[in-house]
Amino acid sequence: MRLTVVGLPIGNIEDISFRAIKTLQEASFIVCEDTRMFRNLWTKLVQLGYAKEMKASLRFVNDFNEERVLPRLLNEMSTIQDAVLVSDAGMPLISDPGYKLVKAGVDMGWDISVVPGPTAESAALSISGLPTDKYMFVGFLPKKPGKRHELLTEMSRVAQEIKCSLVVYESAARINKLLPEIEEIYGGETEMFVGIDLTKVSQKVYRGSISFIKDSFQDKKIKGEICIVIGRKLKG
Repeated sequence: MRLTVVGLPIGNIEDISFRAIKTLQEASFIVCEDTRMFRNLWTKLVQLGYAKEMKASLRFVNDFNEERVLPRLLNEMSTIQDAVLVSDAGMPLISDPGYKLVKAGVDMGWDISVVPGPTAESAALSISGLPTDKYMFVGFLPKKPGKRHELLTEMSRVAQEIKCSLVVYESAARINKLLPEIEEIYGGETEMFVGIDLTKVSQKVYRGSISFIKDSFQDKKIKGEICIVIGRKLKG
């Protein structure tokens, strides 16, 4: 069995690659994070003239059903020759579902290949104006304040030791709670980048000190998907 992991656009549909479209068009079995989201994407590609009608069988795996559906899905996939794995946006497994499926496939001796695509992490780094020679990516931070503070503190220590930037994802609902925590740990003068809805028409970017961005966000209702790059912590 051959499983191909395919990257999709993080926002702008025209970022999809020719190879990704070809792989998906030829697929007979596609595992999605959300079949409705994938169908919507494909409908837009058809309307734009980039793709033809989808004929593949669709299955879905997400953070909520993975444990339950994985055994049945693996049994079904073991009877076919090839399948494709996608997430709602960006690269599967990168702060998205799919790890357990890919790991099981590796253990079962499947041929695993990839059609790489965009990620918010690399997009944010490329326009952040912050050092990119070394960076740590930790995805979404813990929801619980204590665990979040503990992880940020440890990441700050490591980042200062190896002199690297830190990249995290955050929800719009929590951003105004997170920024004061980052300011406390990293110091208000440390440089930061915040990208909201990168590559979309609604894209917004903020650059400046942590204190400046924190103050800029106060009393604002933030919407969208957020990627944060924290620069190298100033000494002291």
